[in-house]
Amino acid sequence: MAYASKIVAESLRTNREVAFERLYEEAFPAVASLVHSLGGSQLDAEDVFQDALIVLYEKVTGQPEGIKSSVNSYLLGIVKHLWIRKFREDRRFISMNRIEAGIKIPEDFYQPEEANVRLADYLAMAGKKCMTLLEAFYYKGKSLKEIATAFGFSGIRSATVQKFKCLEKVRKQVKDKNLHYENVIA
Repeated sequence: MAYASKIVAESLRTNREVAFERLYEEAFPAVASLVHSLGGSQLDAEDVFQDALIVLYEKVTGQPEGIKSSVNSYLLGIVKHLWIRKFREDRRFISMNRIEAGIKIPEDFYQPEEANVRLADYLAMAGKKCMTLLEAFYYKGKSLKEIATAFGFSGIRSATVQKFKCLEKVRKQVKDKNLHYENVIA
């Protein structure tokens, strides 16, 4: 093992933080370059470098005499091995972009424009008062007591009943609209 490798190996056993910082400074640029040349990103390089540091640490604390090259070269070898393993595992997953490119959607797949009614349209059909009451309750988060006061209801119970009636109007319109399109399609 080279003299520099012995020093790094010894510092990994005694003062890990300093050794890891030194390895980051010395070896990470080469690792990032290698991962980039193999099609990886900066984030990929950081991930694989972290994994390689763990492998190196385990090797150095276990059998430091097994390292025959410089620590930086050894680390690069680990990175290359880990990257190839990761790439081999990732090949099992198929990109959906390639699959989606081969799928043709029939022209009649989407409903006609008039069938695409938004919730806001149903609320508007229920009437301005219902629309404002439901908006106050669901979107603005006002309590039923605040709604009763704002809309001039006699109490919370009246506000609750009115809210229920408004929801029923919207539900009925949605149901009627769906039945209309089921009859058109059938």
